[in-house]
Amino acid sequence: MMNCLTCFLGGTSPNGFRTHFGDMIADTDFHSYIIKGGPGTGKSSLMKRLAEAFPDDEKEIYCCSSDPNSLDAVVFPGRKVIIVDGTAPHVFEPEYPGAVQQILDLGAYWDIGRLKRSKKDIISANAAYLQQHARCRRYVTALASVVGDTFQIGSAALNDEKLDGFIKRLSKKILPKRSDTSSGKTEFRQLSALTPEGYLTNIPQEYSVYLLNDNYYAGSDKFLRKFAVTASEKGYSVSVSICTLYGNETFEHMLIPELKTAFITADPINDIALAAKQPINFRRFYDKNIIAEKKLRIKFNESAARDLIDEAVLSLRNAKAEHDKLEQLYIPAVDFDSVNRLCYTLISQIKSLSAE
Repeated sequence: MMNCLTCFLGGTSPNGFRTHFGDMIADTDFHSYIIKGGPGTGKSSLMKRLAEAFPDDEKEIYCCSSDPNSLDAVVFPGRKVIIVDGTAPHVFEPEYPGAVQQILDLGAYWDIGRLKRSKKDIISANAAYLQQHARCRRYVTALASVVGDTFQIGSAALNDEKLDGFIKRLSKKILPKRSDTSSGKTEFRQLSALTPEGYLTNIPQEYSVYLLNDNYYAGSDKFLRKFAVTASEKGYSVSVSICTLYGNETFEHMLIPELKTAFITADPINDIALAAKQPINFRRFYDKNIIAEKKLRIKFNESAARDLIDEAVLSLRNAKAEHDKLEQLYIPAVDFDSVNRLCYTLISQIKSLSAE
């Protein structure tokens, strides 16, 4: 698909699923379709078909962190239309029903009698599914603790003056002056998430990439925060991606769409390695003596983080297996002919909305 940004709706955090997508649904310039329905009701397939129905449109595809092959949302920025899965763990409700947001209830196409006959199996699989997600959150909570410890070490060792000077020089180099003097806006797009396949990152292929190599987290976070402000002040809108695995809103990546430029952090959590336009080694922004004093502690934290991520990923993999069982119980009870008719109706509605 052309002109397509792929990201995640959100991701696992110590406090459960975290997302900024609600900010988009609250935007009254958009018309949002919020899909309700259980597993196996065709939510993801419906969104994939809608995305394919407008092949030449600019679009944003939001993958599911629990299953990267499934979709949680599709956004058509040019048409000002959003289609999103509004079921747990990312529950969305309409603030202006009908006028701005609209509920699509796929549960209306269930054979309730058939589901009742599978009641015990559904309850059992759902309980196992929730249990695995709870286990994952416990590992992520421990992960946030050890990563937070390294982050604090990095913060104490960071040479702010040196980093600020670098930001100033780089911004002059890659942020051309614009005739429009109005400030740009800052939005959130989740590029990375913990999934059953590991910690994955979606990087737009058409973007030039600056790789921020940072083993201590604090420098890249501060760089991205300050560079986002600088870009905005110069009139460029930016898309920021946080790392949901930490206890705070740590900036992990950033896109400047107008310049097709991406800043991608590579650290012990995501272990990203790619050909970059300009790799930036953040070691130069830290006090070597402070880092050396904490060397053993940092090494322990890195090892613990890897083990905790492995266990969290295993939990998500087990959760997906239970979710697959739920889908197999629901699929035979869904009237997919009615879902298909709904899809055609939605395509027609989206076209009419765009014409208004």
